[in-house]
Amino acid sequence: MTETSSISKFARPLRDLKYGPFLILLTLGLLLRLALMFLYYPAVMLSFDSPRYARVGQQLFGDFWMPAGYPLLLHLLHSVTRQLWFTIVIQHLLGLATGVILYLTMSRLGLKRWIACLPAAAVFLSGDQLYLEHQLMADSFFIFLVIAGLGAAVGWMSGEKPGWLAVASVLLAMAALTRSVGIVCLPILLLVTAATVKGSLRHRGMTLVFGLLPGAAVIVLYFAAFKLARGEYAGLTDMSGWNLYSRVAPFADCREFTPPQGTAILCETSPSSQRPGPFGYVWDANSIARRHFALRPNDKLKAFSWQVVLHQPADYLEAVGKDLLRYIEPSVVAPRGYSGQPPEILSFSWRDLSVERLVVKALAKKYRGTTVHLHGRQILGAYQNLFRVGGLALAALIAFTLVGMIRSRGQIRYGLLLFGLSGLSLYVVPVLTVSYDFRYGIPAETLIVVSGLLGIMSFWPLSAFRLTNN
Repeated sequence: MTETSSISKFARPLRDLKYGPFLILLTLGLLLRLALMFLYYPAVMLSFDSPRYARVGQQLFGDFWMPAGYPLLLHLLHSVTRQLWFTIVIQHLLGLATGVILYLTMSRLGLKRWIACLPAAAVFLSGDQLYLEHQLMADSFFIFLVIAGLGAAVGWMSGEKPGWLAVASVLLAMAALTRSVGIVCLPILLLVTAATVKGSLRHRGMTLVFGLLPGAAVIVLYFAAFKLARGEYAGLTDMSGWNLYSRVAPFADCREFTPPQGTAILCETSPSSQRPGPFGYVWDANSIARRHFALRPNDKLKAFSWQVVLHQPADYLEAVGKDLLRYIEPSVVAPRGYSGQPPEILSFSWRDLSVERLVVKALAKKYRGTTVHLHGRQILGAYQNLFRVGGLALAALIAFTLVGMIRSRGQIRYGLLLFGLSGLSLYVVPVLTVSYDFRYGIPAETLIVVSGLLGIMSFWPLSAFRLTNN
C-alpha cells in the first residue's frame, strides 16, 4: 500500500465525520442525552434484573440467568467511582458511539453521506434506545457490540486488512457473552463471509480462520475465567430448561405424548386460554413448575419441553408466529398476564413506585446516588412514542430486507446479509426459546433499519446512492 493510499483511507472517515447533517444529528443525540440525565436522574430503576446485572450480593459468575459480560463492564466502571450516574453517562456515550459506527459503516459501503445519516439517526434519536441506555440492563451495551462487530466486518469487506474481520469476531463473541441471544451473530458472520469471499481455497480457509479463531478464543478465555474464579454459573445455557418450558407450558397437552420420568406432575388439564403467559411459569411462585421444582438449572424440564415441541409442533409454531407478529403489532394477541412486557411498560411515562423502591434499595448496597428524581415524565414518554420504528414501517423494512437479500449485489449485499440475518435472528431466537418481550426486539429493530434501507436501494441503480468519488 502506498503512502498516498494509506493517507486517503484515513482522510475519508475524517471527511465523512465533518459532514454537516451528521454533526447536527450527533449534536441532537448528545443534547437529548444531557436533557435526559437532568430530567430523569440518575437512571430508570424499574427492572428487577438491574441488581442482578450489578451482581449485588453475588459473585461475577453467580447468576444462572445471564452471562457475566455486562456485569464485568459494570464492575470496571464501579471501580472508577461508585456514583451511579457515571455508569449511565458511559452507556449514553456508547449509544452515541453506536450511531457514529453505523454512519461510518454505511459510508464505508460507498453510500452518499445523507443516506449514511439515516440509520445513525435511528440510534441518536430513538426514544427506545435512550430508554435502554438509561438503566442498568445489558441491552444498550449489547447493541454497541453487535453493531461495532458488524461494522468491522463491513470494513474488511470494503478493502481493509483481515485484522478487521478478527476484530468483528472478537466483538460478536463479546456480544454473546453480554446477552446469550447474541450467540447467533458470530455463526452468521462466518456463514455470510464463507458465501461471499472469493479466491483460492487456501484464501477462503484463511479468511474463515480470521473470522472464527479470535471469537472462539474470547469464549475460551471466558470459560477459563469461570473455572479460575470457581464460578457457579456461566450464565449462557444454565436455564435453557426453564426457558423452553416457559415457552411450551401455556399449551402443553400431556394427552399428546408420554411425559418423561418425573415430569407427569407438570401436566395441566386447564385449557390454554386459562393459563398464564410464558413468564408466569417462571416468576409466579404458585405456578405448577415452581411448586414442584427449585428455580435452578433443570434437565427434567428440558426433557418435558422437547416432548411438547416434538409432539405438538403446530401449537408450538402457532405460539411462535403470534409472538413474532407482536413485534409489529403488539395488540395482535389478546393481552394476558406474564406474556411479555408491551411497549407501554417499557416507557419513560410508566412508573411503579413500589418496584422502583425495591430496585433503588438493592442498588444502594453497591452504588451511591440511587435516589430517583423525575421531571417531565409525560413529555419523555411522548417523545419515545413519536421516535419509534414499528407497525407498518417495521413490516416494510423487514420485507425490503428479505427482498434485498435476493436483489442486492457486491458489498451492499454483504452488509445487508450481515445486518438482516442478525436482526431477524434476534427477533426469532427469543420467541423460539422463551417468549415475546418488547425489549427483546429493540436491538433487532436497530439492525433491521440498516438492512431494510439497503434493501430499498436494491430497487434502484446503485449509482443513485453511491458517491462518485469513493
